[in-house]
Amino acid sequence: MNELRAYAKAGQIVQEVFSSFRTVLSFNGGKYEQKRYETELYPALWSSIRQGVVFGILAGWLSLITYLIYAVGFFFGSFFMSNKNHLSMNLSNILVGNDASINEKEVWEENTEAVNNINGDIVFSKVNFSYPSRKDASVLRNLSFIARAGQTTALVGSNGCGKSTCISLFLRYYEPSSGRITIDGRPITDCNVKELRQNIGVVNQEPILFSMSIYENIRFGKVNATRIEIEQAAREANAHNFIMQLPDKYETHVGERGIQLSGGEKQRIALARVLVKQPTFLLLDEATSALDNINEKIVQEALDRACKGRTTIVIAHRLTTIENAHKIYVLDNGTVIEEGTHKTLIAKEGGKYQTMIKRQQMARIDDDNDDIMSIDKATEEVERIRLLSGSQTVDVNKVQIELQLFIKAIINNLSLAIRIASSISGAGAFFDLFDRIPTIDNTSTEGQELVDFRGEIKFDQVKFIYPARPTSVILNKFQLNIKPSQRVALVGVSGCGKSTIIQLLERFYDVTSGQILLDGINIRQLNLQCLRSHVGLVGQEPILFDLTIAENIAYGLENVPMEDIINAARKANIHQFIEQLPQGYETNVGFKGSYLSGGEKQRIAIARALLRRPKVLLLDEATSAMDSYSEQIVQEALEQAHTEDSSLTSLIITHRLSTIRSCDLICVLDRGHIVENGTHTELIQQRGAYYKMLAQNNLK
Repeated sequence: MNELRAYAKAGQIVQEVFSSFRTVLSFNGGKYEQKRYETELYPALWSSIRQGVVFGILAGWLSLITYLIYAVGFFFGSFFMSNKNHLSMNLSNILVGNDASINEKEVWEENTEAVNNINGDIVFSKVNFSYPSRKDASVLRNLSFIARAGQTTALVGSNGCGKSTCISLFLRYYEPSSGRITIDGRPITDCNVKELRQNIGVVNQEPILFSMSIYENIRFGKVNATRIEIEQAAREANAHNFIMQLPDKYETHVGERGIQLSGGEKQRIALARVLVKQPTFLLLDEATSALDNINEKIVQEALDRACKGRTTIVIAHRLTTIENAHKIYVLDNGTVIEEGTHKTLIAKEGGKYQTMIKRQQMARIDDDNDDIMSIDKATEEVERIRLLSGSQTVDVNKVQIELQLFIKAIINNLSLAIRIASSISGAGAFFDLFDRIPTIDNTSTEGQELVDFRGEIKFDQVKFIYPARPTSVILNKFQLNIKPSQRVALVGVSGCGKSTIIQLLERFYDVTSGQILLDGINIRQLNLQCLRSHVGLVGQEPILFDLTIAENIAYGLENVPMEDIINAARKANIHQFIEQLPQGYETNVGFKGSYLSGGEKQRIAIARALLRRPKVLLLDEATSAMDSYSEQIVQEALEQAHTEDSSLTSLIITHRLSTIRSCDLICVLDRGHIVENGTHTELIQQRGAYYKMLAQNNLK
């Protein structure tokens, strides 16, 4: 059993690394993961040797006994035949007796009753829950609420208050410690789990796609769906148009975890997968957090239509998206502290909901006041200019038998030859893997190291095409100069090439043509380990490993003082949460960080980047999974990090334009080109693409 556990743990590490390969590479975690894999396998080494010896001796004795039986049989058989004593024996009677029947048992038994129609009010009644890995930390405390059939119910509150846990309990990923959950008065534990989940559609905060085509990913929601149903679902999720622009359209392979698509594109396909299912219950967990302003509005309208006639539970940080909910429950520390409609809650003086609304409004007002003034001034200026310028019988039987044996021998020899050929071919392909020289060798120690790296970045006439999509040009003659210590923002709709730029800087890919220069040195000439040690990356989807919180923050580094880890956690606004856990910084986060909420994972990822004290900080939607309060604090921490290290160069990708107003340069991308650039004020005055995006944001 210990050996099996060791192999299982080592296999999990392999799966974890390969599914998060880019994060491992960006933090130079290859050697650490190799050491972790070998450490997990070491306990099974001597166990395997002992088992090998025992099994070798056992197999030897079994083979000896088998051949002795054959020898005795051949000897007595020859003796009897030589004496013409044709004694026969029915060997099958010896082996199986007179009873030749074999009874089959049911392998799968479902003790719960099948229910054809699962519908009605969802009721959480005095539910208490603690995760198995953290039994001392209660997540839900005596939680009670009702989600009426056919109505939309919203759950709001800060990160870690238990909102996503409610969805996990309803889907029966876990069972409550006490209390119960019912549908139309029937406990969900009485329902067939498979049928229950067939009636539920879930759109999660982090979109999960499978390594198959877009068509198969959407059909995963409904296996017998027709082509028409799939395309209609894609239209409703605002995905059809961008799919039809791909070379293979719906047959386009999305790659491992949808790596070939941008975050917004993945979320829209995940939404289409749910809509094609036509579920009775709809669970939305920050369904539009990864979308830009324009797509978010269109998808939100599609979600509003999908919610009609369905029992819907919505989890949201942006309170403007749940104003029309029939019931809103405000959660804090695992319990309901307020409930009502938007109108009644907003009128409750000093209430939690009212405070959250005011906080978001104030943050928005502070961010947008200058924007509105700039728009007004630009409008006045344009108006003024407009005004000014207008495969024998016995003998025959023997022949037939001999012929059959001859043919069988030929077939066996052919089969053997085919197997040998296949083995040789397979061995050749296997050894070719060792001889192959990759385009980008992530284990290489060659190349020039950056000395006194200042953080200057230049994209010089860069053209890039993904190897899996050779007919789609992502970047074309892309030109961008980033000076040391500059804060540069890239904005634009999903799929315009923003995240591709960050992948090229991390050298996950090499440019098709053109060059990228760092301090005037071609990035292909640089030592990869050195390059990535100078870069801190915070991605749109936070990737954590099955380690402790402290080990995740210090990932890829050695001998890091605990004081530095705590300091980085403070900057990312996660220290206070960690201190409240029973094991503190030694708390294990689970496989892919499954024990934490999306916002908590993102803040740990930010702390991991800040700990490295990088010369270049890459932020790809770094605060998209947070509520407005946490986002504001982390945004201030990121700006403070830039202030403390005046030589820090930042490249920011975002859909929330209010977070980039103070950037030194803002570049608007469209189809792999920069269509306009400048400071916030300059772009407002140009009244171009940025102006329209900002105006759209203000209308929201």
